[in-house]
Amino acid sequence: MALTPEQETAVRRWKLGHHVFHLHLTVMNTHLVALHTAVDEEDWPTCRRLLDVLTRLYRASTASMRYASDFPRAAYSDLLRPAMEPPWVSPGFSGKFNTDHERMLRLLKDVRSPLKKAVRTGSAPAEVQEAAQRLWQEQSRNRANHKLICEKFVPGGKSLLQEYFAASEK
Repeated sequence: MALTPEQETAVRRWKLGHHVFHLHLTVMNTHLVALHTAVDEEDWPTCRRLLDVLTRLYRASTASMRYASDFPRAAYSDLLRPAMEPPWVSPGFSGKFNTDHERMLRLLKDVRSPLKKAVRTGSAPAEVQEAAQRLWQEQSRNRANHKLICEKFVPGGKSLLQEYFAASEK
């Protein structure tokens, strides 16, 4: 089957955007490990620098998600989504199962509590608190953008994983 130019663009953007996003995840994970160490050691200059880098990485990952999804919905529903369903992948396919993404979420959770505690107790200086706030705002913006992208392609719909669980319950 020959692809239309619009479909070729969709496939290229989808693949490139996801590859770039994965690179961001890998770098984020490395920086999150270093941030955890810096917080534990109360190395506030390093914390500030890492928080700033992580904020930029989140902003860049949001941009790569937007790039990956910058094509008409029909290309997604007719070409890309079917490629994420059986027989091409296991039922209930989801990006949630990406091990680097799972690791990033776990690392974020692990560093968030001690960082918030350092901010709350005043042991972290104001510039670290401000940098942490910028990171958390960028994370929130990232999640909001992801929701918008999901809604664009599957308005009011369920993810493949949600559809899988719903069908399993019947």
